[in-house]
Amino acid sequence: MKILITGGGCREYIDSVRVVTNSSTGRTSAVLADELARKRNEVTLITAENAIKPQDSSIKMIFFQTGEDLAKAIKAELTSSCYDAVIHAAAVSDFVPDTITIGGQTVKAGKNAPKLHSGSEMTVTFKASPKIADNLHEWAKLGGNANAKVVCFKLTNNADESEKTRAVTKLFGHSGADFVVYNDLSEITKEEHPFKILKSDGECLASGKSNAEMATLLEAILK
Repeated sequence: MKILITGGGCREYIDSVRVVTNSSTGRTSAVLADELARKRNEVTLITAENAIKPQDSSIKMIFFQTGEDLAKAIKAELTSSCYDAVIHAAAVSDFVPDTITIGGQTVKAGKNAPKLHSGSEMTVTFKASPKIADNLHEWAKLGGNANAKVVCFKLTNNADESEKTRAVTKLFGHSGADFVVYNDLSEITKEEHPFKILKSDGECLASGKSNAEMATLLEAILK
């Protein structure tokens, strides 16, 4: 199969030097890329510049910093080449800095904003970012495969069963994903990375406790 994988966390700029980000390391996407490439799939990985990298030299690598960079890279890749599947594991920022108020003045936030002076109270207003997952099917269709499978990821933290169900159902609802890989941060340790692979009707197709196991199960399901 020809598979596009995304991974790592977005860095959203407050000003030219300050950023907000998340704790994603990109380890899951790196392992998925290595394992799927080892199984003779053609793999492209779009990952954060500071994320953990895969080892297999056959993997095509594309790098991003911001969510906007990520969206542009995914769209360019999916619309210019025919992919069989998209595994969207990147930790995309739900909110990005919009404006900064400091010293009684409000300026536009972003990488092009000048470095703000320290020593004053600063207020940053955030705006909701576009949902990249909602476009994956359409972009893959433009690239030549209307039947490309889309896998999205949902991470919660200390969620009870009803919260988990609502989070996954919401993701399926707006993204139209074929499958969702679900896990909860409170269950992840250095030794284990528990996960479930779900269908839109809530059925659990598979579960496991490592990223390598996830790669094997996803390949079987996608085929």
